[in-house]
Amino acid sequence: MNKYLLLIALLTLASCAEIANAIVEDEMQRGLQKGQTNQRRTKVDDKKLIKQEEALKKEGKCPVCKGMGKTPDGLYVCETCKGTGKYEETNNKQE
Repeated sequence: MNKYLLLIALLTLASCAEIANAIVEDEMQRGLQKGQTNQRRTKVDDKKLIKQEEALKKEGKCPVCKGMGKTPDGLYVCETCKGTGKYEETNNKQE
C-alpha cells in the first residue's frame, strides 16, 4: 500500500514539475520577445536621451546614474562617477 502511495506521489510531483517548467519557459519567451521590441528606438528617442544627458551634465550630475551615484536598485556603485553622482569633464586626448 505504501509503495502505491509513494508511486502516486512521485507521479504527481513529476507532472507538477512539467507544468511548472512549461510556465517558466512561456514567461521567459514573453520576456525575450518584450525585450526585443523595447530595443527598437527611434531617432526621436535618441535625441531625447542626448538632450537629457546634456541637461544632467550642465547640472553637474553624472549622465549614467543621473546623479545618484549608484545603480537604480542601489546595490552597485556607478563606475563612471565612482559613486559621487557628479559629472566631471574628462580630457581623453593622447599626447
